[in-house]
Amino acid sequence: MRMLEMHIGVKDIQKALAFYRELLPHKRVIEDDENKQVFIVLEDGTAFGIWEAGYHGLLNGLPAEHLHFAFQITPDEYDFFKEKLQKLDVEVLEHTWRDGQRSLYFFDADGHQGEFMTKEWA
Repeated sequence: MRMLEMHIGVKDIQKALAFYRELLPHKRVIEDDENKQVFIVLEDGTAFGIWEAGYHGLLNGLPAEHLHFAFQITPDEYDFFKEKLQKLDVEVLEHTWRDGQRSLYFFDADGHQGEFMTKEWA
């Protein structure tokens, strides 16, 4: 089993899409006709959904208002993502875990906390 999709709520879909499209390696972007939701399909097939705040999806589903999410990266990718965040003019917060693995934390314009982590949970 793997996580297939997750969704965040944002005030400005186009602004959030521009940010995450630049930040996240992806295969494609799927936009709906109403401009209420977009999906950034990551390289592994996971969909990172961006929904207009307050939008109700199927069966009255709602996106997360303030969410923490983490993407696993290799230690070799750490500096690459740190530089990407800095180029996007985002404050980068760094953390080193007890086992020596590292994380890059950031907040997007809507207050969602993202993380790039070299650690594995398995």
